[in-house]
Amino acid sequence: MSRHEDTNRPSRILSVFFQSQCLCGRSSLQDCREVSPQDSKLWSEVVSGPSSGKRYPSDLETRRTTKAGVEIFLRPIRSGDEPPYKAFLQSLSSRSIYLKFFRTIQPTDDLVERMADVDYVHRMTILAFRAGEGEKSILGMARYILNPDERTAEVYFAVRDDHQNLGIGRELLSYLILVARKQGVQGFTAQVVVDNRRMLHLFRALEGREFKINRRMEAGVFHLDMEFL
Repeated sequence: MSRHEDTNRPSRILSVFFQSQCLCGRSSLQDCREVSPQDSKLWSEVVSGPSSGKRYPSDLETRRTTKAGVEIFLRPIRSGDEPPYKAFLQSLSSRSIYLKFFRTIQPTDDLVERMADVDYVHRMTILAFRAGEGEKSILGMARYILNPDERTAEVYFAVRDDHQNLGIGRELLSYLILVARKQGVQGFTAQVVVDNRRMLHLFRALEGREFKINRRMEAGVFHLDMEFL
């Protein structure tokens, strides 16, 4: 669907966006609120079609070993990944969901399709699988969406609850930074609730290695601006 086809849409829409897991913190936009399309960097999440028409960048497939010795296979999301992606989101604990939405919510097929949509430049999602065990079960994901300034991108990611503390999140974030650099992205932004210690610890662990961070806290939420080194 092109933007030109949306001229008859209302000037405001209800933007519903699922940004999963306790690792993610909160989006810079409310997850469910009324927003002006021209003001929303997540507008593309709502109006874009599936990514099946985009060229899949097979050169971005790679393997890594986490700090716990887990061998993982990382690759961009592609057409056909919606079912395992939905299963991954549904596997997240109620606490993980609540820390994001402050309520119980289930990802619908339509919502999963929007989340799985990428163009591999402005919107990128990397999936993690256990190496050698096929690609039916997703262990984690990392995604960025280019900000309106076109030099930074909002980042969020998630790891299955039963695969926490194995270094998967760190490998996902490090690799997503590498991919973003190739696309000319100069830094990431994120919002993290103050009690999300795991996420804050991960950002601190990479500070000085991958990026420098400018922080500010407002209403119990850290606003992070990470400039790549």
